[in-house]
Amino acid sequence: MKIERRILIYSMFNNLIIAIIKLVGGLIYGLSSLFADGMHTFSDFITDIISFIASKISKKRPTKYHPFGFGKVEYLTNLFVGIILLILGLYIIISSFFKKTIIPPLSLLILLFITLILKLIAIVIMHIVGKNINSNLLITSTEESKADLYSTFGVIIITILLQFTDKLPILKYADLVGSILIGLIVLKTAFKVIVDNSLCLIGEVDDNKEIKDKLKKIIKDIDKIEDYEIDLIKYGSYYRLQLTLELSSDLSLRKVTKIVNKLKKEIKYNKDLKIKYITVYVKDESN
Repeated sequence: MKIERRILIYSMFNNLIIAIIKLVGGLIYGLSSLFADGMHTFSDFITDIISFIASKISKKRPTKYHPFGFGKVEYLTNLFVGIILLILGLYIIISSFFKKTIIPPLSLLILLFITLILKLIAIVIMHIVGKNINSNLLITSTEESKADLYSTFGVIIITILLQFTDKLPILKYADLVGSILIGLIVLKTAFKVIVDNSLCLIGEVDDNKEIKDKLKKIIKDIDKIEDYEIDLIKYGSYYRLQLTLELSSDLSLRKVTKIVNKLKKEIKYNKDLKIKYITVYVKDESN
């Protein structure tokens, strides 16, 4: 099993455990912000399942009608995740106005710190692996999980503030304000996921400086290439490369073909570039 899918399965079960702890805790202690936080985490569990399915589809081999593979399925999946988060954020904000405030015991903090540690470990793992394998699914899951981490921090602060409602009655609204803030965090994450993946889905050019620098080095090592243009188009966890070359005018068609083939071979040999498909255009200087 690929490492991406193993991490998604780990994240899936981790989110399920955390969600159950928060939802049950929210019901037992009557804390609406904790229940809202639990719903947020449960949405992470649902989206992990969707991402897991998408990771399998996106790795399918190219077909006659999809010659560049199915990498963009990841963006469609993430858009769906963004829509789920958008609906959830609105629900959390609206429902928070209809719940009574109850003062929870300080023992709840132990429960919250356990969920915080579990989530933090998952975020670190997903971030490191996602960057290493250039997985858009894991990177998106990491961003979504960060929002869940922030909301848990918020519930911890709310739990502490509610202990002082006898001295400062205004603090009884901390739970309401906290629930609304959690909802806003979810909405912010939703908008970011939707915007970022919409741009990638319509073929946004990726300006990855590290990869472009490596490509420039490969191109410069090949004789007779006088100028070039590089366009990297992201397809989920891999790239499609479009190269426009300006070659010496004295080259025969056979030599041009040889240079292009050599260049393609050198690029594909460098697996770190994660470039699966290469299209090369040669400028016609005679016109």
